[in-house]
Amino acid sequence: MTENDLIAEMSWTEIDEALKDRPVAMLPIGSMQAHGPHLPVSTHTIIALEVSRRAAARLRGKRIAALVLPPLPYSVSEMSADFAGTVTLSSETLKALLSDICGSSAKRFRAIVLVCLQIEPRQVEGVKSAAETLKKAGMSVCWTDLTKKRWIELLGDTFASGDHAGAFATSIIMAACPERVRDSVRRSLPPVDGLFAGIKKGAKTFIDAGGEDGYFGDPTAASAEDGESNLDTLAEIVTVTTMELLGSKA
Repeated sequence: MTENDLIAEMSWTEIDEALKDRPVAMLPIGSMQAHGPHLPVSTHTIIALEVSRRAAARLRGKRIAALVLPPLPYSVSEMSADFAGTVTLSSETLKALLSDICGSSAKRFRAIVLVCLQIEPRQVEGVKSAAETLKKAGMSVCWTDLTKKRWIELLGDTFASGDHAGAFATSIIMAACPERVRDSVRRSLPPVDGLFAGIKKGAKTFIDAGGEDGYFGDPTAASAEDGESNLDTLAEIVTVTTMELLGSKA
């Protein structure tokens, strides 16, 4: 069982050899969108890739081979479209991309896991629709639906409030790649109510929801220690989701 889990760094012959173990494929789904003045617009991509790698390692510990596909760096980011650097897809385009990527990959992998950690409503709709369509086509596919009550409760109140570049996400970047956090800026930012409060009131954009600087939550409460804990929890969610898909086949 290969120790290198990143397909993008492997040669085709190495991949061909790894496929003999019938691996699960992880597809990290990121985004290009505003994450406050202190985090990069690639924050979701960084997190999805790191969580995918950790989940793949956990699966290997259970004797289930797993490889990580190159991350999809774009998604539905309509709520942050007013901010520089945000690139958004339509739900239809996202669904078509996922259908093509998974359709091309499915015949080579035991299953495909869509690792989507973004909770913007239209993004969730797009990934959910794509997964359902792929399943109807006979593919073994699952996705990490973090809107489920079981996962929200596991991730805690900060996540549940609709943290976006607040303590939850900022902690993860501080743990995964601290050099990408503008820490002096982070320490100066005032707390902002969670995004979900604005969504419940009908907000369609970050600005409508009160996030004029592109973040929600309290970045000053972030820590690398919390980031490690958050990453481990997310990796466990992906691992459990994958094991539930495989069921008795695991």
